[in-house]
Amino acid sequence: MKKLILLMLLISIFALANSEVLDKIVAKVGSDIILMSDLENQINQLRSTGVEERMLTHELVLNQMIGQRLMIQKAKDLDIKVDNDAIKSYAERYIEQIKAQYPSEAAFQSDLSKMGITQSELQKQFEKQLTENALMEQLMEKYITPKVKVTEQDMMEFYEASKDTMAVKPVSWDLRMIVREILPSEDSEESILKEITDIRRRLDAGEDFAELAREYSDCPSSQQGGDLGYFSRGMMVKPFEDAAFSMAVGEISQPVKSQFGYHIIKVVDRRGDEVRASHILKTTNVSESDEEREMALMNRLRDEIRAGADFAAIAQEYSMDPETKDDGGLLGDFSEEDIPQLFRAPIMNTPIGEVTEVLKNENLLYLFMREKENPQRLYTYEEVKEQISNYLFQIKQMEAYDEWIQEARRDAYIEISL
Repeated sequence: MKKLILLMLLISIFALANSEVLDKIVAKVGSDIILMSDLENQINQLRSTGVEERMLTHELVLNQMIGQRLMIQKAKDLDIKVDNDAIKSYAERYIEQIKAQYPSEAAFQSDLSKMGITQSELQKQFEKQLTENALMEQLMEKYITPKVKVTEQDMMEFYEASKDTMAVKPVSWDLRMIVREILPSEDSEESILKEITDIRRRLDAGEDFAELAREYSDCPSSQQGGDLGYFSRGMMVKPFEDAAFSMAVGEISQPVKSQFGYHIIKVVDRRGDEVRASHILKTTNVSESDEEREMALMNRLRDEIRAGADFAAIAQEYSMDPETKDDGGLLGDFSEEDIPQLFRAPIMNTPIGEVTEVLKNENLLYLFMREKENPQRLYTYEEVKEQISNYLFQIKQMEAYDEWIQEARRDAYIEISL
């Protein structure tokens, strides 16, 4: 049932022709028409995303749709291009994600049949919607957003006019942290490196990549012979991505290290800005002795701090967090709500000026200390500067958009028959 609802929502977004709404033309925008079924589907889509009911009147939503049609028409007039290959690839992946929730291909096709649509039609509608979204985004980025400027004076004036009505910063504390990652020992690392190097030698000797991936890879992709499919930049961890995008089709890499372990990568194909690759992964798992070693160190550091050692000095020497260790592990000024839920209770239950017990999350160990209490106060300008900038930018961007739409409406043929 959940899968059927997902499909129904997806299909309603694309305003397919089998809508039960009695159709009539409610607006003409240049050579485009907007049907009552388009309007009702748009209202249903916005309602499903949580838009307030008062914003879902036919008049308001129709005006929004007219603005979208004007943007799409103008983008085409300006010969703005979209990456059709990337859009097609995204649509294919999204539909595959939906299909993967079904127990079988037959079950997926059965639900499509109930909706009166084929997979090919669904994908084409999805590609059309993605294309239109991309055209509007590019038009916004190139011709509307560049007009928006938020100055330091704008932000300062807004702060001075609004600071007394802003939420008050509650009682807070200067929070310090020491963090250590549980890493494999040198022996474990050398063992995994030897194993992946041996696999690379077997590939050099002519053994089949897919067969070796099925037998030895620690990645779930081993079931597909290591095949990861097509991916673009930003979708993989950086060391893997850098290697894959620097290789020629058919090339097999030397072992590449990432936070997941060691990879051997084979580039299978290229398609536009995408690469298709397979890999063999050997993970560098930590052992119980590795965890015991780090836990013993953290407990020793805790004992030293409790005996009077300076938390900041210990953090500078031992913490593995590059962003805070040079500042003695200082995270900043945190209220109770600012503290991550995962650590909130143990931190708040530890008295100010004392160190918490050693806390563990995945492969990381932590020590925290609330060092000083800061009374309730108004937020400073610097603390809310970024939020003010974002808020004013959105306001000015909407004003620029409204101005652009009004000008476009004056120059376009629009007939409304709602």
